[in-house]
Amino acid sequence: MKFLQIAIEEVIANYNGTLPLSHFLKSFFKSRPKLGSRDRRAISDAVYSYYRLARFAENPQQKIWPVISRALEDQLTENVQISRIIAQLDPQPVELSWEHIFSATLLSGQLDKPSWFKSLFTLPKMFIRVRKNNAVVEQVLQENNIDFQKPAPQTISLTNGINLANLLPETLYVIQDYSSQRSLEPYFKIAHSYANQPLNIWDTCSGAGGKMLLLKDHLKESNILCTDIRPGILHNLRERAKLYGHRQVRTRLLDAGKTEQVAQLKETFDLVLSDVPCTGSGTWARTPEQFYFFEENNTRKFAALQYTIANNACKKVKPGGHYVYITCSVFREENEAVVAKLLNDNPHLELLQQELINGIPDQADCMFVAVMQAR
Repeated sequence: MKFLQIAIEEVIANYNGTLPLSHFLKSFFKSRPKLGSRDRRAISDAVYSYYRLARFAENPQQKIWPVISRALEDQLTENVQISRIIAQLDPQPVELSWEHIFSATLLSGQLDKPSWFKSLFTLPKMFIRVRKNNAVVEQVLQENNIDFQKPAPQTISLTNGINLANLLPETLYVIQDYSSQRSLEPYFKIAHSYANQPLNIWDTCSGAGGKMLLLKDHLKESNILCTDIRPGILHNLRERAKLYGHRQVRTRLLDAGKTEQVAQLKETFDLVLSDVPCTGSGTWARTPEQFYFFEENNTRKFAALQYTIANNACKKVKPGGHYVYITCSVFREENEAVVAKLLNDNPHLELLQQELINGIPDQADCMFVAVMQAR
């Protein structure tokens, strides 16, 4: 067990948060090929449990094993090898407190800090959006003894780590968090009469195309321009569009935060969607290392970038068209505050709806969405 103890302490001592923890661990394990699968699992469980709780403890770097012991005690993880290490070390109990964390930060909607902090202790579920043949998908899951729930007619929740690739054709489903699936519902309710119309849409920060796929599945005749600053991501988006049989999807390398680049777009759009870069605080239950390393004053930097993108993008909406602003943050400074400034500086916009999609009761992420219409 000593070698596992040393490995866990080494990971925590050397990891600085610049890479996703999953990537760091993959590299760490590759450099130590003698570690078996159970060893790798124990190290991962211990380290992830540490980062879930460490920010709530005083001087956590000096209390690695008390923090991990508390995670076991609170049943945040179960691992026989970790339990044996804890039994040998018999660490002192550690006190956890949240009053000092994000004390100056306001949360969006009606979300309260105790509920949000508590949600960070548990890994959210895996969700898929069923695109077609719902009955077939459910039958395959049942035949393979895979437990699942259906929080919505086209949504299935599963235990994390289940590999569906060898069970279901990729075209039947999309892996997408439940809150992300719901993020465009406010717009779809408003624009339900547009379902069979050839809308011109701009997805300003498209990433790998999760929102593009959602839009095309609902608005099949739409023509979507997807832009991003990363060519590799846009390549992946084009491959996904091809896989799911979606046409009329264009890509362009463009930084929506650069006013001069947005000005080069000569067309206007029925819908402009900005799923902007953000702190990701609504997803930190999946990536607890980001919660641990995040510096509170960085929220202001994200909010400034978000406003710039939104202010550039909303000017490309046709009169009568819509602008949709989305984050995966729970911080008001990135959400309601950005929307308020945007409305103040762009009187041609009217706010139709804004809300925090609280995924905590469903063990999902949290997201914010605001729908505006151009006069």
